[in-house]
Amino acid sequence: MLTKVYGSAVFGVEATTITVEVNSVKGIGYHLVGLPDKAISESSYRIAAALSNVG
Repeated sequence: MLTKVYGSAVFGVEATTITVEVNSVKGIGYHLVGLPDKAISESSYRIAAALSNVG
């Protein structure tokens, strides 16, 4: 299943639209690509916890 979510990112006084795409298939693990900064890369711990809680 491919899902797109739209959001925004603020750069100074400007805001830009961003698109987050998620593809969900059966298998083991997950991959984060296109990491813009360290805060996003640290979200892998939250993703692992969320996946374990939903089974």
